Amino acid sequence: MLKLQIEAEKLCALLRQHNYQCLKQPRRLSWTIQKNGNSYTLTWLPEPVTDWNLLPHDTTPTYQTLWNLIQSTLNILRGKNLPNPVQSNIPALNRPWAIVRLLPNEQRYTIARFYNRQDAEDYIRVLNRSIPAARFEITFDVSADLS
Repeated sequence: MLKLQIEAEKLCALLRQHNYQCLKQPRRLSWTIQKNGNSYTLTWLPEPVTDWNLLPHDTTPTYQTLWNLIQSTLNILRGKNLPNPVQSNIPALNRPWAIVRLLPNEQRYTIARFYNRQDAEDYIRVLNRSIPAARFEITFDVSADLS
C-alpha cells in the first residue's frame, strides 16, 4: 500500500507540473484530478485489474491526453512498458460476468470481467466502498467478442 501511495504521489507531482490539480481523497487510494473544468478520479483497482485507473472513462481528447501522461509516467517509474489495464489477453467469452459503471446519458463502461458471479459481487463491494458516488451493475455479457 505504501508503494502505491508513493507511486501516486509521484504521478500527482508530474500532473501538477502540467497544471492539473491533484487532490487526495480521504481514506482511499484515490485522487481527484481537475483541469479546465474537467474532473477525473485516479484510483487503484485491485484484482483482477490491479493497476491505476482513470474514471470516468470517455473518448474525449482531454481524457486521452491525461491517460497517456499517466501511462508514460508509470512506464518511467516502473522501468517497463505496461499494457493498457482496459485491454486483456483473455477473451471476454471466458469471463461472461461483467461489472459496468453507469454513466450519464445511459452510457455504460465495463470495469472488469469475471469467471463467476460471486467474484463479481465481491469486487463490486470493493468498488462501492472505494468510489461511493459511482453506480455499478453486474451483467452477464457474452456478446462482447462475438462481433
